[in-house]
Amino acid sequence: YKNILIVADSISKYYAINIDNGDLLWTKNNSSPFNSQIKADKDKFYIVDFQNILHCYSIKDGKEIWSYKTEDTFLKSMQKMSIVLDNNVVYFNNSVGDITAVDSNTGRLVWQLPTQDNQMYANSFLLKNSYLVLNKDSIIFSNNKNRFYSINKKNGVLNWEQKINSNLTPVITNEIIFSI
Repeated sequence: YKNILIVADSISKYYAINIDNGDLLWTKNNSSPFNSQIKADKDKFYIVDFQNILHCYSIKDGKEIWSYKTEDTFLKSMQKMSIVLDNNVVYFNNSVGDITAVDSNTGRLVWQLPTQDNQMYANSFLLKNSYLVLNKDSIIFSNNKNRFYSINKKNGVLNWEQKINSNLTPVITNEIIFSI
């Protein structure tokens, strides 16, 4: 973010490095290792840990501003979770397949949509979602359970679902969505 590199490692540490001179600006520890992309906006960054908790931290000093906990699982997915930022909302997926929208300023829930039925939930450790893609008013993603989704980003309502078995990130060009 600007001239600061935010890093999270696999042993629950996160830190900031000045990219101009390589100086360590600060370092902190989390109670659980991280398992998602890192997204930065303004003076904050967002990351999800292995307990399916979305954290919002200050870029300036690494202090936690807020966190939002979603449902945890006993078995931990090794797939990186996805985060998308748009208009003061953080959208993210967790290891059980829920898509959650949280207010980026307060950490309050905007909406949440489960995308897996009970049978799939029992096998959530095998779930592999693509990264979330924001396209106009929709969030597009797929999984390896024969489901390809478009979700309304404002209210979490399902726009449509197709039977496509992919866990690769969809690519959107104009009005066409490509998935393999």
